[in-house]
Amino acid sequence: MARMSKEERAALEARLADDDAAEEDDEVSLTFADGSGFTGSYRRARAVAKARGYKLESDPEPKDDPKDDPKGTRFAGRRVS
Repeated sequence: MARMSKEERAALEARLADDDAAEEDDEVSLTFADGSGFTGSYRRARAVAKARGYKLESDPEPKDDPKDDPKGTRFAGRRVS
C-alpha cells in the first residue's frame, strides 16, 4: 500500500473528525434506575449521566494477551519421540 501524501492525510483526518463530531450529536434516550429519563444529544446525555454517577463511554479494547499466542508458548516438559 502506497503512503499517503500530506494533503491526502489531512483530508482523511478532517473526514474522520467530522464523523466523530456527527457521532456526538446522535439523539439518545436514557432511563435511570430511579425512573427519571433524558432524551437529547449523546454529548449532553453523557454529561447528564456523568453528573448522576454513570459512565456512558465504553472501556478501551483489551490488548492481546501474550499467553493466548501459541507461538510464544514454552514447553518445559520432556520430549517424547
